[in-house]
Amino acid sequence: MAAAARALLPASLVTVQQLRDLARLYSIQIAYEDAAGSMRKASRESLLAALRLRIPEGLDLREAQQARESSFWERRLDPVTVVWGRRQPAVDIRLPRRISGGVAGWHLKLEDGSAREGRIDLAAIPARAAHDGYVGKTVTIPEKMPHGYHVLTIEAGGTASETFLVASPSKAQGTQRSWGLLVPLYAVRSAGSWGTGDLGDLQSFREWVNELGGEVVATLPLLAAFEDEPSPYSPVSRLFWNEMYLDLPKLPEWSESLRDETVVAGLQQSRQVDYERVIGAKRRALEVMAARYRPDDDFHRFASGGAYGYAHFRAAKEDRDSAAYHLYVQYRMSQQMSRVAGQARAAGAGLYLDFPLGVNPDGYDAWKYGRAFARGVCVGSPPDPFFTRGQNWCFAPFDPDAVREQRYDYFRACVRHHVSHAGVLRLDHVMALHRLFWIPEGAEPKDGVYVRYREEELYAILVLEARRHGCAVVGEDLGTVPESVPRMMKRHGLRRMYVMQYEIRPEGEEPAGTPAAASVASINTHDMPTFAGFWRGSDIEDRLEQGLLDRTGAAGEERDRERMRQGLTSFLKARGLLKNGSGDTKAVLEALLRFLSGSPAEIVLVNVEDLWLESEPQNVPGVPERSWRQKFRFTLEQMRRDPEITRILRSVNEERRKGGHGRET
Repeated sequence: MAAAARALLPASLVTVQQLRDLARLYSIQIAYEDAAGSMRKASRESLLAALRLRIPEGLDLREAQQARESSFWERRLDPVTVVWGRRQPAVDIRLPRRISGGVAGWHLKLEDGSAREGRIDLAAIPARAAHDGYVGKTVTIPEKMPHGYHVLTIEAGGTASETFLVASPSKAQGTQRSWGLLVPLYAVRSAGSWGTGDLGDLQSFREWVNELGGEVVATLPLLAAFEDEPSPYSPVSRLFWNEMYLDLPKLPEWSESLRDETVVAGLQQSRQVDYERVIGAKRRALEVMAARYRPDDDFHRFASGGAYGYAHFRAAKEDRDSAAYHLYVQYRMSQQMSRVAGQARAAGAGLYLDFPLGVNPDGYDAWKYGRAFARGVCVGSPPDPFFTRGQNWCFAPFDPDAVREQRYDYFRACVRHHVSHAGVLRLDHVMALHRLFWIPEGAEPKDGVYVRYREEELYAILVLEARRHGCAVVGEDLGTVPESVPRMMKRHGLRRMYVMQYEIRPEGEEPAGTPAAASVASINTHDMPTFAGFWRGSDIEDRLEQGLLDRTGAAGEERDRERMRQGLTSFLKARGLLKNGSGDTKAVLEALLRFLSGSPAEIVLVNVEDLWLESEPQNVPGVPERSWRQKFRFTLEQMRRDPEITRILRSVNEERRKGGHGRET
């Protein structure tokens, strides 16, 4: 890796400072603050490797620097410009000095098809920068922008240039004070399910939560996936749904003869989700239904919206004539998702959906929108106290230049696909709006670097689409998070995440702090140990077995965990949430749920598996055989009848109705 990168380095450009200057030009961070608060500087070799990925082929480092600077000044307008809050657009323009004092004409084409135009006296606008015969100015277009996507053209000296205007509300909307359940849908067992949950089960959970006074059912991504890929965070596409979640009996083409009771019973009785068997059984039934279906005009309109391309991609991957099947199942999924989402909105906060960070590198999106992604690199995270080797998530990041040139078409479509169905959308790894950790292929995570994105442009698109569809946005802001991220989230109305197990500290009078009002609070997440596993320390043993801790480190973790347990129980007792002598796991769980429910947090999410003190987590990062396969111990029907589960959830609802305490942080 380093040898190949050095081939780009001429003798005249060898210092670390020169490398750092060039890295900044290409949006590469030269240093970052790690999870422990220490500053980590990118090594010379890491900078060279990252530059090799960003620099156009055939250029050495000196040529790359000149090309980057020249392209910036020679391009009169940025490809994208953000306008917040119906203001007049302030647009940066770069012009040759010889025409910078003349008159420019502008033409504005609005999203609704209407147009406006005018002229600008450039001589009346002071220069704000200059470079090698060019002058930079900021021109204001005297038109207040309606929210939406518009195209501005400015003509000066006989040359016309365009910028794509994203006119967005300043803030995403919030939602009312509520609570709900975290329910990974694949893990659900019910009387009618085929070895995994479906949209009918999702609706049943929502109805149950509503009956108990809550409004939210949160789930993991429900996106299209390959049959042999259990992770919901490695979808084939972020634009299409996973037909595994179809509620088959609700389809118009369904008949009871399609249910093989022996097969269904076997799928229901298995202890883990057998994805290939479940999908195989459902597909046999769906292929019969697809053959029965006669397309109508609505179907053709749906298919022409992009589904044709997706269906033919899946058929080519399967090497069989299956495009008609994939069109049918996507059409029916879009209908069922719209129906379930609409009913959830009518009943309260709506569905709480999850927007994954990336896509499967062999999937449809990576093929169809390949130019939007960087090549020769994977996204991951740097080493931290929990993952001491760092992580490699094995999918490609956006190319920060390419997505701007494409006006973020793909990102806009993905966001729209989700917010049009969600009442609340959780954005996995919200730091991706700011930066991503790039790991060159073949390198270790420790050799990666952060690459920055145009966060204002990404936030503007996200907020605009969310407001258009009445959706609140939650950013997963755990891990290595720069101080600028929560500030930007607050400025634009994104809700933060408060996760108890992440916030607990071994010392202090308030070892868990207080959730902010504009947050979603929970005890844990799907990526963390269950509460019972955390309280008993089983996750420490897991990390020891994975080599993430040695014996000395594990002993230190166990000591810290015991101090956390003692500090937290003392805190809960002092608040009157835990009785003296009630230190068992169940009692502490209930006390913590009462604490969160009485907090200012906008939404409180209860991990449904914590209600029966499940010890095995849904996901053990780095251990695929223990991830994304675990079914719930109880069926949906058993949960609804269980007096203890009902009692705990009614207690959560009662505390939520009392109103929040504390102050926003």
